[in-house]
Amino acid sequence: MMRFWLLKLLGLADNPTLTLSLLPLIERWFSADDALLLASHREWHARWLATRHLGTLAARSPAAQEALWQLADDPHRLVREGVARALATWLNDHPSAVEVFLARLRNDQVSPYIQQVALLTVIALLHLPTPPPAVIERLCQELPKLLNTSRHKRLWAKLSTLLEHRFPQWVPILQATSPSQEPSQETPHMWRTTAEIPIPAQRIDQVIGQPHAVAVAKIAARQRRFLLLIGEPGTGKSLIAEAMAELLVPDRLEDILVYPNPEQPISPRIRTFPAGHGPAIVARARRQAMARERAHRILLLLGIAAVLLTAAAGWFTGVWWPTILAGVLTLVLYRHTRTWTRVDAHVPRLLVRHVPGRAPFVDATGFQAGALLGDVRHDPFQSGGRETPPHHLVEAGAIHQAHGGVLFIDEVSTLSPESQQNLLTAIQTKRMPISGRSPGSSGSMVRTEPVPCDVVLVLAGNEEDVAHMHPGLRSRVRGYGYEVLMATEMPDTPENRAALARFVAQEVAKDGRIPHFTRAAVEAIIEEARRRASPGHLTLRLRELGGLVRAAGDVAVSEGASLVEPKHVHIARQLAMSLEDQKRRREAKPKDV
Repeated sequence: MMRFWLLKLLGLADNPTLTLSLLPLIERWFSADDALLLASHREWHARWLATRHLGTLAARSPAAQEALWQLADDPHRLVREGVARALATWLNDHPSAVEVFLARLRNDQVSPYIQQVALLTVIALLHLPTPPPAVIERLCQELPKLLNTSRHKRLWAKLSTLLEHRFPQWVPILQATSPSQEPSQETPHMWRTTAEIPIPAQRIDQVIGQPHAVAVAKIAARQRRFLLLIGEPGTGKSLIAEAMAELLVPDRLEDILVYPNPEQPISPRIRTFPAGHGPAIVARARRQAMARERAHRILLLLGIAAVLLTAAAGWFTGVWWPTILAGVLTLVLYRHTRTWTRVDAHVPRLLVRHVPGRAPFVDATGFQAGALLGDVRHDPFQSGGRETPPHHLVEAGAIHQAHGGVLFIDEVSTLSPESQQNLLTAIQTKRMPISGRSPGSSGSMVRTEPVPCDVVLVLAGNEEDVAHMHPGLRSRVRGYGYEVLMATEMPDTPENRAALARFVAQEVAKDGRIPHFTRAAVEAIIEEARRRASPGHLTLRLRELGGLVRAAGDVAVSEGASLVEPKHVHIARQLAMSLEDQKRRREAKPKDV
């Protein structure tokens, strides 16, 4: 019973972070026999512990199955996630249980929480090393019929992404069997203002007029290939690069720590840990170092006290050799323990920190060599016991920060040939040591062990930039990835005009400071897109078109209007006129005599 009293005391702490750190220690005190009792406990962490065993019990215990479905409607998010993992374990060990799982979803009045658990269960199955294919296929066929796809959009998007990575052949099944998809955004006469236009949750679905680039980006993200995007500015290259980070399955995320090297201080050591573990490791090492520092101070104080006591005794007795011996021992003790006082000398530094479940996206456009490949800071105190330990001077580069995710470099021709060569080496070896890149710096001799940098490299630029790329770098991209030429125009069709209307809605939502557009105002924007393209087409230089959208919104705000009207767009055309258009307009005016 003491175990359950401990659970109650843990609940009184009301500290989720402390609770999550202590649960792995408490879990070993409970067995599968306690699962049903824990499932009815009032504390959420007790119910979470129950889910650790209910998955293995469900096959032979109807009571365990019932407990799982009751916990699936639990208000605490971590408990529901535990239920999803338990159900995934049950379905993985007993594939025939999928019919029981689906029957429960059909017969019960499914709450939003249970819908979420059902989706999390499939996601947990897809994260297993060898999920049962028959179970996944069956769930893809039936879940869209049983659940409302308009709820939990992010979970549906994550499920689709995982399916594309593990079982791409069943993605069409998941989409084709869904009866409750949102109405098509290209359907006319469905909205009066852009506030009524739904905006896709995933960035890849927000790309306008680039179907080929989107298809290649999805393949590159699923297979972790490199990508070179060539096209005019404002055609969506940056958006596609950001979208690839969302599409990546975050299964390679690691925290990178740099440790001191007592044998060779200028060569710090590199260690990797699962994402999210790095801060706790550094905190634990700091506590240990501070404990050593306190022990050193106590020993030093004891030595000084011994010297003073023997000195006082020698004053009265005239015997001074104990005082001399105590002083010598104190000096020796101080000499052998003085390094304990340098806490930073023993504490590792968190070089790269990643959020579990989220692949990083790093935009390294315009970075110099040190910011791109890592550097070592200068230490103004280089001697005298005040110098900074070398491992605390190391700074990760963008290529290390993007480890496990996407490294995006626009205007690739601006990289120096040396940086391009180093980048080529890094993507080949997937490791790049960090060294001092400033010749006059105190850290110029510091060089770490190789630091992981397994990235999906996305390069972008204009057609002129291709000629200035390092031949080896471009060859690497072509050999292990794809090259895409971005479109600059799209046909003037109802579907593409509807896509431009969605673009206006996206720009309004992204800006957050301008009102929505009326349908007539959107038509004015589309007319401007038509004017900037060749006959029968619409422009895809959307950054410039987005500037017109924001300018029209600013005009509406200045007039106090609640919606952007066509007149605001016409005024904005004059305000947002380019320098070249202003010059041509000025030259076209008759000169005063």
